[in-house]
Amino acid sequence: MVFDIKYYIITITAIFISLGIGIFIGFNMNGQEIFLEQQQQLVNSLENRFNDLRLEKEKLQKTIEELSAENELKEDFIEKAYFEIIDQKLSGFHIAILQTTEHYYYHTIRESLEEAGATVPLHLIFTDKILYLPVAELNNINNFLGVELTKEEVMEKVYADIMNLLVNDDFTSLMSFLIDNQFIELIQYIQYEYPVDQVVIAGGGNVENNQSITVDLNLIEDLHQNNIRVIGVERLDIPHSSIPVYRESGISTVDNIDTLLGRISLVFVAKGRAGSFGEKPYSEELVPLGTP
Repeated sequence: MVFDIKYYIITITAIFISLGIGIFIGFNMNGQEIFLEQQQQLVNSLENRFNDLRLEKEKLQKTIEELSAENELKEDFIEKAYFEIIDQKLSGFHIAILQTTEHYYYHTIRESLEEAGATVPLHLIFTDKILYLPVAELNNINNFLGVELTKEEVMEKVYADIMNLLVNDDFTSLMSFLIDNQFIELIQYIQYEYPVDQVVIAGGGNVENNQSITVDLNLIEDLHQNNIRVIGVERLDIPHSSIPVYRESGISTVDNIDTLLGRISLVFVAKGRAGSFGEKPYSEELVPLGTP
C-alpha cells in the first residue's frame, strides 16, 4: 500500500511537472510569436515610411529641377535684356568709384557704368594699410609730409586731397605718395574736363570693421559738402554689411551689385532713382520700378 501511494505521488508530480514545462514552453512560443509579429509590423512600418520619404525626395528633387530650369530662363532673359535696359541711360554722367575694402571684387561696377554710357574717370581702392594705419606707416607718411600728424589728422588730409582730385582733377603729392606706397590702389584714372557729379562707394567686409565704416561716413559727409551725389553698394555675399549705415547717412543703396539685377539697379539709381534696392532684409525693393 505504501508503495502504491509513493507511486501515485511520483506519477502525479511528474504529470504536474510535465504540465508546467508544457505551459512554460507554450508561453515562450506564444511570446516569441508575438515578438516576431511586432518586429514584422515595425519592419512594415519602416518600409512604408521609407517609401513615403523616397517619394517625397523624388517630388522635392523634381521641384528643385523645375525651379532651377525656371531660374536659368530668368537669368538668360535678364542677361539678354540687360544691355537693352541700360543702353545710354547714363550718357553724359561722370561717376567715380571709391572702394573702401580690398577684399572683394568690384570691377563690374565700372563695367556697368561704362556700358550704360557713363564716364568713369577715377576708381580708387583703400587698402588695409591706410584703413588701419599702424604706427610705422603713420611715421612714414609724417616723414614724407615733414610734420607730426595724428592718424585722424592724416585721414582728414587724405579725404581733402581726394575731394580736390574729384572736383579739380588735381593730384597732390600726398596722393601720389599714397598710391606709390600701396596705401591706396589706383585702378583707373582718366583726366577729365568736367568735375565728377556722382560717386559710388563700394564697401562691406568679411569681418566687422569700425574703421572702414568711419572712412565711409567721412567720405559721404565730405562728398555731400561738395554737392556730389553718393551711392552706396556692396556684394550680396558680404558677411558684414555696410548698407544699414549707408541708409542712415541718407544715400541710396544697392546690396547685390555682383548680380545683373544689382547692376541694373545701380544704373537706375545713378540715373536719379532714390531708395534702397537689392535682396537683403533691409532693402525696400528688389529693383527700382518705373522710369527714372
